[in-house]
Amino acid sequence: MNSKSKNKHGLSRYIKSSVKEQIRRDAGFGCVFCGCVLVEYEHIEPEYHEAKAHDPEKMTILCPTCHDKVTKKIISKKKVLAAKENPKALQNGYVNDTLLVATEFAELLIGNVRTRMIGVPISLYGKPLFWFEPSENEDEPYKICCIFYGAEGKPIAFINRNEYIALIGKQDVVSKGTTLSITDKKYGCLLELCRTGDEPLHIKRLFTQFHKGKVVVEGENSPILFGGIDKPNDQLVGWGNVTVKGQYIPSHRIQGILSLGGVPQEKLFTPLFTSLLVARDGNPIYKFDGECVAWNVGNRIFNKKYNLVGVTDGGNVNSLSNEFIGYLDDNYIGYPEDQYMNGEPIYITPNDRNSRYARMYSRYDLSYRLV
Repeated sequence: MNSKSKNKHGLSRYIKSSVKEQIRRDAGFGCVFCGCVLVEYEHIEPEYHEAKAHDPEKMTILCPTCHDKVTKKIISKKKVLAAKENPKALQNGYVNDTLLVATEFAELLIGNVRTRMIGVPISLYGKPLFWFEPSENEDEPYKICCIFYGAEGKPIAFINRNEYIALIGKQDVVSKGTTLSITDKKYGCLLELCRTGDEPLHIKRLFTQFHKGKVVVEGENSPILFGGIDKPNDQLVGWGNVTVKGQYIPSHRIQGILSLGGVPQEKLFTPLFTSLLVARDGNPIYKFDGECVAWNVGNRIFNKKYNLVGVTDGGNVNSLSNEFIGYLDDNYIGYPEDQYMNGEPIYITPNDRNSRYARMYSRYDLSYRLV
């Protein structure tokens, strides 16, 4: 090894992966100042040229911008030590960074499948997981949104209108070069994204599980594999080696290339008995355009087929997969923002978005999650 790669104590710049992981985990996987997931390793005290070991207790991670300010002494080592004790990412519960990928043609690569001008490439059990929506910025016609679930059916990361957000949990979160990855010690790599600037986002690896289904991508040349959560990966259905092009025509419907499963529902009673319950005690639930799409009976929501599709808890509405959808108020299911509090983006149908300010209520309509 070149002597310039070592300091005066003979310490190499190479840091063992286990040490790096400990440093990342202590910092919440992001810059201790801003929470950015793109980071560099920093010797606080002593600095690298005086260090005799790569000691996680005396090191941390900083984004390139904050690292440069520390190097130039704009930010003091005292401030770095203080931030190490209370990292921004651990305060927020997530790390993030802006994606500068190409979205001009609403293009996305998932394994060896390429989609172009498709509004919702994949939805699972009535919930869009990957979609594009128009942007108000002429230089950026579309914004990309993604929801990534882990092996236990809980969200691990989002792309919220071109902002990558990785939730802090037991998984290891890494940004290296153009690659963003999330790895679980039990299940392996759950997510690997390539975010090369001005190129379409490429989802190279994926293990996402939602309700009773899962979607798996095993590499950049892998087809999209999908099926029930109990099936081994080698028994999943595969779909790949294709390019799918659309026209991205805004619609009130969720249109895409892969829609797995329908809205979770359960036949609780016979249709006749349920219809009598609805007629006697049901309160109608309307879509944003005034169409009745379901009924609320007590704390249960039934669709037009008289199947149970949701439950209410106070003013909250949950799906049968026990996922919060929105608030039930004035016979509408909605949410005031286009994202939940944890940073998860919410798919808004184009007609709903366009008519929002022409209605008496300004919440986004989420009734499509139940019908």
